[in-house]
Amino acid sequence: MRTLFLAPFLLGITGAAALAQDAPLPPNYAVAPKDAGDGHAPGMKATELGPRTRTFHITFQKGDDPAAGLAEFARKNDLTNAHFEAIGAFGSAVIGWSDRPKKAFKVVRINEEMEVSVFNGNIVRNAEGQPVVHAHCVVGILSNEKVYAGHCLQEEVSLTLQVYVTDNGPLKAAQN
Repeated sequence: MRTLFLAPFLLGITGAAALAQDAPLPPNYAVAPKDAGDGHAPGMKATELGPRTRTFHITFQKGDDPAAGLAEFARKNDLTNAHFEAIGAFGSAVIGWSDRPKKAFKVVRINEEMEVSVFNGNIVRNAEGQPVVHAHCVVGILSNEKVYAGHCLQEEVSLTLQVYVTDNGPLKAAQN
């Protein structure tokens, strides 16, 4: 009985959705792209991550520099191929966007309370074996409700920052 009642209702919704998709979209709108299938990323390379996985929860407090702290943590705990994600609050930050021709970052300096919606990135080792922290962030400014996103070049925790770090051990080249 339920099926008989729901069938016309569902058909009506499906028909309305189909009609709505045929209508032209307003400017600055796009439909979700369809799966393009295989063969559209010929430059893709894959690396199998090692079977040894370690996960850490790190809490930073007011005044801490998270990038410096993550580099120190990586040195002390022998992290070689890690990624991290975090949420929390910054009191100041420098966020940059890569300007390749100038080989520099165009930056915005923020010196006020902000909510950290995203702080993520990776920690790898450079040619000298030292950890390199590459972080991106999305922050919301409390006073004017603006949002900034980009490379997180410098930051200072204002309240706390909760970070989860996962290290996968040394990289092993995958067979193609």
